[in-house]
Amino acid sequence: MRPLLLQVHSRPITQVKFVYDGDLFITCGKDGVVNLIRTDSGERIGTYDGHQGAVYAVDITFDMQTIVTCGADSKVIFFDVQTGDIKDEHDHGGIVKFVEWNQQPMNQDRIVTCNDKFTSGGIKIPNRIMIWKFYPTLEKVLCIDDDLPMKATKVKWGAFDETLVSIHEEGTIVIWDAEDGSKIKEIDAHNGPVTSMNFTEDRMLMVSTSRDMVCKLWAMDDVECIKVYKTDRPLNDASISPLHNNPKDPKMHVIMGGGQDAKDVTTTGGKGGFEASLWHMVYEEELGQIKGHFGPMNTIQFFADGRGFVTGGEDGYIRIHHFDQDYFTSKKFE
Repeated sequence: MRPLLLQVHSRPITQVKFVYDGDLFITCGKDGVVNLIRTDSGERIGTYDGHQGAVYAVDITFDMQTIVTCGADSKVIFFDVQTGDIKDEHDHGGIVKFVEWNQQPMNQDRIVTCNDKFTSGGIKIPNRIMIWKFYPTLEKVLCIDDDLPMKATKVKWGAFDETLVSIHEEGTIVIWDAEDGSKIKEIDAHNGPVTSMNFTEDRMLMVSTSRDMVCKLWAMDDVECIKVYKTDRPLNDASISPLHNNPKDPKMHVIMGGGQDAKDVTTTGGKGGFEASLWHMVYEEELGQIKGHFGPMNTIQFFADGRGFVTGGEDGYIRIHHFDQDYFTSKKFE
C-alpha cells in the first residue's frame, strides 16, 4: 500500500471530512487553510479563504452546496462549494472548536457548534453548545451554557437529529435533548480527555477515543459501551469502516491513530506511536499498523466506500491510503 503524500498545509491538520459520495474530501488546519481534494488522485481542486487563524472544524451538506467552517478567530463561515464565495459569516463569540450540519438529507438547515469561554473588552462568553438555523439568515435556536460547567471539545448530532452528543476533557460523554437542551445522560466514558467521536452512517454505532490510550465502541440506542480496544498510545481519532455491515463481504474494522507529543516521548523514553492501527470491531484484536506521519496523527477517516482511508497529522501532512487487493482477499482481514 503506497500512500499519496500531500503537503497542502503549513501547520497541523485539525480535520478531514469526506463529501457524501466520497469522491472528494475537505481538510482544515491551524494555518487557516481549507482545501477541497480528490480522493483518487490527491489533486487539490479548490481552497476556501476567510479565516484569520486556526480552522478547527469543517462540514459540508449532503447536496454539496454549502461548506461551513469554524475557528479560533470566533468566526463561523458558510462557503459556496462551487465558487468558494462566502455566503454568510458570523461572529460566534469564543474560540469555536466544532461545527456540524444536521443529518436530515433534504432539510439541512441547522448547525450545531461548541465554543470555549472567552473574555474580551469586558464581555464574558461562557462555554457553550449552540444550535443555529442557517436559512435565510443565521438565527440562534438553542444555547446550552448553565448546564455546561466543563467545555465541550466536539459536539455532533445524534440519530434522527433528536439528540446532541458532546465530548469533554474530563473524560465524559454527554447526551443532550436537541429540542430543549436538557441533559439526558452523562457517562464517565474514559480515564482521560475524550479526543474524538465518530459514527456509522445511521448514527447507531459510535467510536470514542481518548488520551487514556483506549478506543471504545458504543451502541447508541441506550448509549452502552459494547467493545473496548486498548492500545499503547494516546489516541486522537478513530473511524468505523463503512463496510462493517456489507452483506457480501463485511469488513468489521475500526481504524485509529494518535501518538505521543515529541516532548512526552523525550520525557518518558517511549515511542511516538504515529502509525494508523487497524482493529477488528468484534474480536477486539489489532490486525495491523500502517506507518506514516512524523508526529501525532490528529484525524483519520475511512473512504466512503471503505476501500482506503485518509489521515492528517501534527506534521502538516495529509496521507491518502488506498487498500491493496490483499485487504479484500486475505483471510487475515475477514
